Amino acid sequence: MVFDQRKDKRRDTIHVIEYIVDGLSTSETFEGIVANISDSGLCLLTTYPLENGTRIAIKNQERLNSRSAAVRWNASNRNLYYKVGLEFV
Repeated sequence: MVFDQRKDKRRDTIHVIEYIVDGLSTSETFEGIVANISDSGLCLLTTYPLENGTRIAIKNQERLNSRSAAVRWNASNRNLYYKVGLEFV
């Protein structure tokens, strides 16, 4: 039996967002797809690798106001895309 350790219930969605990776020497904007979201975080599908602890700034979106988030976990699918768990900070 698998127990979900999340404190907030996630809602499935498909929503494209733009984000900036904190700490890069450039302010390049990346895109990703939000697969699910809760009050405390979201799951992002992206082609840009994000390491645990990395912070991103989500650009102002209709469904998500500008927010900052930190990577809590990540998984690669043959280096084609990355599934990333983000916690809002």
